[in-house]
This record gives sequence, C-alpha cells and structure tokens, in this order.
Amino acid sequence: MKELINEKINVLVSFTKDKVIPLSFFWGNKKYTVDKVNLVHATYSGREKIYYYSITSQNNFFKLCFNTDNSKWTIEEAYYGN
Repeated sequence: MKELINEKINVLVSFTKDKVIPLSFFWGNKKYTVDKVNLVHATYSGREKIYYYSITSQNNFFKLCFNTDNSKWTIEEAYYGN
C-alpha cells in the first residue's frame, strides 16, 4: 500500500566525507531505524538542492527528502510491505 505523506520529520544522520546518510527518523511518535539506503538522487528547485532518499525500515519503504537550503527533512511517501 502506498501512502503520500509530505510531513516534517526529525532525522538522525551520519556525515561521512561528502555524504549525508540517514540512520533513523522519528515520525508519528515512533522511531524508525534505517536498515538500508536503497537510492539517493538530487534535484534542484530554483537554487535549492533537494536530496531524495529511498530507504528500507522493517520491510517498509520510505521516501525521505532533505532540503539543503533550510536543512529540513520531510517524509514524502511510505510503502508498507505487510
């Protein structure tokens, strides 16, 4: 099941060399541990560079978004693997 969300979230990240890697995120009073980062890609919205992360957490897939202009994270989509 796919769910479109677009909500602000808090994300715990690791900074390694020139990469930002999400380790876990907090959404809806629950902590989700990132099991795997499946894909990362970047786009521009005007001068803002936005990174999209496709991640796996407990057999569920999430699309997270990081806006480098304001350093805000959002969860864009969830795919539940029930």
